[in-house]
Amino acid sequence: MSRNHPNHHLSLLKYLLAIFLVFVLVAVVWCAFSKISSTKPAHTSKTSQSSSAIIPKTKESSSASASVSAGVAYAPSQEEVAYLKQRFADLSAVNPEVVGYIYAPGTMLDEPVVQTSDNSHYLDYTFDGSYQPFMGTVFMDKDNRKDFSDSLTWLFGHARGSQVADHRMFNDVNFYDKQSYFDQHPYVVLETPSRKYYYEAMFFIVVPETTAFYRTSFDSKEQFAEQLNEVAKDAISKKADAKADANDHYLVLSTCREEDTTIRANLYLRRIPDDEMNAFVKEHASQLTYQATR
Repeated sequence: MSRNHPNHHLSLLKYLLAIFLVFVLVAVVWCAFSKISSTKPAHTSKTSQSSSAIIPKTKESSSASASVSAGVAYAPSQEEVAYLKQRFADLSAVNPEVVGYIYAPGTMLDEPVVQTSDNSHYLDYTFDGSYQPFMGTVFMDKDNRKDFSDSLTWLFGHARGSQVADHRMFNDVNFYDKQSYFDQHPYVVLETPSRKYYYEAMFFIVVPETTAFYRTSFDSKEQFAEQLNEVAKDAISKKADAKADANDHYLVLSTCREEDTTIRANLYLRRIPDDEMNAFVKEHASQLTYQATR
């Protein structure tokens, strides 16, 4: 028995050493796990802070953001297309020379627009074809493109005033000579067979009937800019922050003045560019609503 005692102690020592090593290993693993676990919240917090600053984008939101920054061509909705199809089917049934329909919310201006081969016929003939001097129909200059794609498009109409009982057509255009009226009625809507266009009033000017401003084309953007600058300089009423830009498209509503038959009142309207259209319609929807006066 005395010979086996050292071996017994040796075995016991090995057993205790093994247990100690197991405890050490467990302690190392536990410490490592604790360290990893403690670093996770900090990592998550950093990611969260980064996300709130950068705002991760889905494919859709990224595309929308790019659209806002780069500008997107306006596309009419299916509802608008269907509405215009029916609208112009009805108008064309009455007069096939119709090219548009114009109205200024808050005013009596609410008229179909036609174009024919001369600038005199519709001074005396109404939209339905009846002969009524001083009534007539709003018409586009014969030299303008009927899709309103020119830099400067002219529409002419009577200011019936005291001549007839019906005061619509371009009678209210003359009221834009008052800055207060100008400011209260800033927008005009133009419907065409393919889409709607929105315009903002920029300048109101009174000129001689023979003014050189009556032209439908220009040799250059610089030449167009010169005319716009001249109009802006002589305007009786104008938009507060109006800046003439030859890259814009303008629509001019031209009519007579009762106090002098040799002068004309011209209201210059700037078309809202397609890349501004969606934001414009959203912001000013309540000021663009059609209210029939016919």
